[in-house]
Amino acid sequence: MSDRQNSIMQRLKAETRDLHSHAESRVLQQKIAKGAVDRESFSAYLGQLYHVHRALESALAESADSDPAIGAIATADRMRVPDLERDLAFYEMDRGRFEAGEAASRFAAQIEETKESNPVALLGALYVLEGSTNGGRFLARALRQSWGLDGDGLAYFDPYGEEQPQRWAAFKRDMDGASFTADQEETIVEMAKSTFRAIAEVSDEVSQA
Repeated sequence: MSDRQNSIMQRLKAETRDLHSHAESRVLQQKIAKGAVDRESFSAYLGQLYHVHRALESALAESADSDPAIGAIATADRMRVPDLERDLAFYEMDRGRFEAGEAASRFAAQIEETKESNPVALLGALYVLEGSTNGGRFLARALRQSWGLDGDGLAYFDPYGEEQPQRWAAFKRDMDGASFTADQEETIVEMAKSTFRAIAEVSDEVSQA
C-alpha cells in the first residue's frame, strides 16, 4: 500500500465526488431511481453499458498477465458482461441487433488507447463500474416494485444481493492493498473521472433518443 496520506480509494472517492453526483443526476438515472423509466429506455441503456463493459473487460483480460495488480483486482466475479447478457435476453433485446452509440463508442476507443499506453489506469474505470453496484441495489429495488419483477432482469444492477457490502469491502481492500506508484494513482484517478463523464454521456444519449 502507498505510504502517502490518503489511500487510493480515499482519493478516488474525494476526487470524483462532483462527477459522481453529476452522473447520478442525469434524467435517466432519476427515472430509474423512481421506478418511472420505461422498459425500452432501460433496455437501451443496458445495451450501451454492454458495449462499455465488453470493451473494458476485454482490455482488462488482455492486460492481466502483464500487470499483477490488474490480475488481482479485475477478477472474474467482478466482470458484468454475463449479467448484461442475461438482462438483455430477459428484455428480448438481441445484442447482435443494436449498435454502440456515439458516447459508448468514444469511451470504448479511450479504453483501447489506455490499454495500449497505461493499462493499470483501467482500474479507475473498474472502480466506477464496480462501485455502481452499491447504488444499483436501490435502483433494482425500485424497478422490482414498479414492474413487479421477481428476480429476473436486474442481474446487472444487483449482481451480489445480500453480499453487496462484503463484496465492496473486498474491492476496497484489494485496491488499497496494491502497490501503485504515485504516477499510477494519478492515471487511475483520471480514468475514473473519465468514466463518470462517459456514463453520464451514455445516459443522456439514451434519454434523448
